[in-house]
Amino acid sequence: MLRLRGLVSEDRNLKIRQITIERFRGIANMQFEPGDRNVILGPNNACKSTILEALDTLFHHGLGRRRPAPSEIDYFARITALGFSVEAVLGDLPDEFQAEHVRHVEGWHSNDRTVVPEPEGENIEPVIRVRVRGTDDMDLVHEFAKPESEGARFGPRIRSQIGWVFDGRSREPARQLAFYQGGTLEKLFDLDELDEPVAGLRESMGQGAQAINEAAAIEPILAQLGTDLASLGLIEEGLSPSFEVGAISKRELLQALRLVLPTADFNIPLIRQGRGAQRLILVSVLIRLAQAANLPPIAAFEEPEEALEPLRQAQLAKLLRSISDQGGQVFLVTHSPEIARAFEIDDFLLLKNSAEGPDVCVLRSALTPPVRQTYERWMDGAVVSGLFCHVPVLVEGPGDRAAFDVFWGALAESNEVVAAAQLGIQAINAEGHAHMPMLAAVLAAAGKTVVALTERDNDQVIRTYERLQDEGNCAGIMAYPDEEPISNLEGRIASSCTVGALTAGMEAIASDRGYEWLQQRADLMSRNPTEDEGIREQLGDAESLTNFLALLDDAAARSLIQRALSSKSFGPYDLKGARQARILCEAIVVSDGVPQPFVNAFRLLSQWIQAGCEQGAEISIQ
Repeated sequence: MLRLRGLVSEDRNLKIRQITIERFRGIANMQFEPGDRNVILGPNNACKSTILEALDTLFHHGLGRRRPAPSEIDYFARITALGFSVEAVLGDLPDEFQAEHVRHVEGWHSNDRTVVPEPEGENIEPVIRVRVRGTDDMDLVHEFAKPESEGARFGPRIRSQIGWVFDGRSREPARQLAFYQGGTLEKLFDLDELDEPVAGLRESMGQGAQAINEAAAIEPILAQLGTDLASLGLIEEGLSPSFEVGAISKRELLQALRLVLPTADFNIPLIRQGRGAQRLILVSVLIRLAQAANLPPIAAFEEPEEALEPLRQAQLAKLLRSISDQGGQVFLVTHSPEIARAFEIDDFLLLKNSAEGPDVCVLRSALTPPVRQTYERWMDGAVVSGLFCHVPVLVEGPGDRAAFDVFWGALAESNEVVAAAQLGIQAINAEGHAHMPMLAAVLAAAGKTVVALTERDNDQVIRTYERLQDEGNCAGIMAYPDEEPISNLEGRIASSCTVGALTAGMEAIASDRGYEWLQQRADLMSRNPTEDEGIREQLGDAESLTNFLALLDDAAARSLIQRALSSKSFGPYDLKGARQARILCEAIVVSDGVPQPFVNAFRLLSQWIQAGCEQGAEISIQ
């Protein structure tokens, strides 16, 4: 029986701690520290793809798909005399890998982000530096970069242990899903256990050759040839030449196999699928490989949105994220808002051109808290995604979209609603309630089934709600009740969740933003939590959010929570950004599950879509 290839189970998987690129293509000098997920954004000709090519030059093992030999265009300013270098610091070393290469081990100081000689000590992690050099005569030299390693070879066998996978624009995903040497399938399956089925394949091919010999179109001609050859003394009288299957190696036989996708009537070869579908399958196989072989990849993808509609791009982005969730590391160059919005602000690397060449900015270490919060508010800006999904759900802002996605996703996992991708439903940030009517008109004219999810917490929003009703461009409208305090997202959440779940979510937001408890307490006290001076004095001494809220009665605690979540100024808890709303809602789901008003409303919406989206639906988030 075929089984998935397995390795010794270990707690760590190789990760790149630092990348240094010198004089490679358009990069004169670049150094940065990647995270588990790295989304590389920037203008054209900013060397986004060059970073991935540099890593492929370093890590590709030379088996199966061969990299082209370096040419002068791989050297900065096309000057080959000065060479080029690509170096990576590898951390999170598995025990077996570290033991095999112990003489090359150094230390990584996580605070200073520098390599140090000794691999032990406070904030020190054992690492190994590897490098590829392009020489002046355009050869590649792979070596360990520790000075004491004296240029020891970083050979193909060792490079194959890294788990590097690169799917670039010039690569063929289908090739990685065939039994080529060094390909993904070879890693996924244990080829040593294929001897018996391969022998059966050889036998079947032999039987097929015999059937060819006996075919009506072949046998008479072979018999005539036999007569001619016998007259020449090459064979005996009465015998005929025949066809046979020649000696074929196991690898050649496996490479003759091709992956097919079944339909109700016939199979479709993978090579006949579009590159977008091939990439989805490749990423799925990589995830399966990570689960089965305990060797999560370091995977790079160049513009993976190619040939994929936005709904599929969102699916692909989720798969790409899961590579890192399984312990791997992802590098991604994309021009797609649908791909980018699936990642966190900490995952973005921004490239910009300068007089000295491209610079890289790692957002997780570059943004101050105020700038970060401003960015979080606008990173999920209005897009044309509604044109590419069946049911666009217009929401007021990025926080509403994040809450919709988290709650719908949790309900889909428990089979209480149909998965959003299966229904073709997607929340679209309209960037303000005033934009909803215009966007609804455009999407309705394009033939889309438009749903608007509106609040009713002030006169202006109520007028927008009434306009959406009157203009008839929305097939359905979801709305919060027209009563305080549950007329908006923050109020509906604050009123329908336990205080414990709300506390967990608020603490998670404040921690993510870096607010200390004293800052949180000051923010809460500024919102006049009570008129009772005795309780106010106790609140001023509270040592945690849990203790603070416990001093208030239930109604006062929920009212305070709503005001904190609804804040329009920067603070520890406001939900104006997609990231914060997602953090809060995920914490609520873990503690309480999806709040019941959203369960009721989303069930009705799912049923309405499945029933055909009859015009004029009204769903209240009660």
